[in-house]
Amino acid sequence: MGLFKSKDERRIERNIQIQKTMGMFSGQVKKLKKQEDVYIQAARDARRINAPQQEEIAKKALGSTISQRRRLEQQLLTLRIAVQMKEQAETHSEFAKSLRAVGKTIGEMFGSADLVKTQRDFEMAMAKAQSMEQRVDLFLSTSSETMFNDAMDSDESVTAAEIDAMIGDEAAASESKNIDSEIDAGLDAVRKELSKDQ
Repeated sequence: MGLFKSKDERRIERNIQIQKTMGMFSGQVKKLKKQEDVYIQAARDARRINAPQQEEIAKKALGSTISQRRRLEQQLLTLRIAVQMKEQAETHSEFAKSLRAVGKTIGEMFGSADLVKTQRDFEMAMAKAQSMEQRVDLFLSTSSETMFNDAMDSDESVTAAEIDAMIGDEAAASESKNIDSEIDAGLDAVRKELSKDQ
């Protein structure tokens, strides 16, 4: 173990010393109680054999032992109260440290959050996005014009008559489908009527 002990090591050593002291006091109280029982029995024996001098000695020893035990019990109780107060103080100290840490963290967060810079960056980003959107629109419009002009200029361009014919064919096919649907619906109605009559 090094010459210089950390704060935690010193705290642990103090706690161990306190526990040892409390253990020693408790052990001594138990011993004194046993001695009291011995003196009580000695006084009874002295009385039984009619030995007043020995009875008086046993009584004085009993009184002294009881006084010593009570003092130790008071000291042990004081020590227990002090330990409880120490633990409460440590709890309050840890609570205060936690509050300081939280406060420091909050302060650092607000210190790092530069709202003016954030707003400026946001506005610049929006302006860039708008500029990009305008560029895309310009690109699409010029590209469309170029594509359509190229298509019209090429030898493979489709004539207006071909487009009209295609549209006419599509319309005719659509009309044919409609007629077929109407015929199918009529046939279904006739079948239903026939099934009713049977």
